[in-house]
Amino acid sequence: MIASALENLLLWGIYPLWLLAGAGDYLCHRVTDIEHSSGSHESWYHVLQLLVLLVALAVAMLLEMNAMTFGVMVAMVSAHSVLAHMDVSYTDGRRYISPLEQHIHGFMNVLPLVAVAMFGVLHWDEIGTGFDAPILSLASPLTLPSVLLLASFAVLAGIPILEELMRTRRHRAKPSRRHQAGLATIK
Repeated sequence: MIASALENLLLWGIYPLWLLAGAGDYLCHRVTDIEHSSGSHESWYHVLQLLVLLVALAVAMLLEMNAMTFGVMVAMVSAHSVLAHMDVSYTDGRRYISPLEQHIHGFMNVLPLVAVAMFGVLHWDEIGTGFDAPILSLASPLTLPSVLLLASFAVLAGIPILEELMRTRRHRAKPSRRHQAGLATIK
């Protein structure tokens, strides 16, 4: 019963909240004119963050859980956190990061950590087998919900990030009047 509740919380709570935070972050980037401020450099950080979380999610959905696969998930979520720090460090001073966007970033950084911790609790026995289990074996059977979850992640999180990257690459970070006015208010 607790396992079922945790699975439902992951699927119907944590995951949708993370997607909503991502949508909010995307809108903040549009409002603060990312294409004319921090540009494609910042967008590449977003692509990398998406990819490491996609790997973590794919491992969770497609592979048998054991210490090695869980370690890969933890490494990917940790890499996401490091990339998020690098992203904001690069962007600070190049583009206005509002209190709302900072709050959204908090959700986007913490929710994957919470999700992987909950996943670890759900699969404690399998992870506890250590390195005795096959390192990389496909989960069987591959389920439709797993495929749909991966596809929804790629579409709902991936399309906005790729659109932003294409938009920023088109504009090549030429400062706009709106961006210059925003930086003037920060000083």
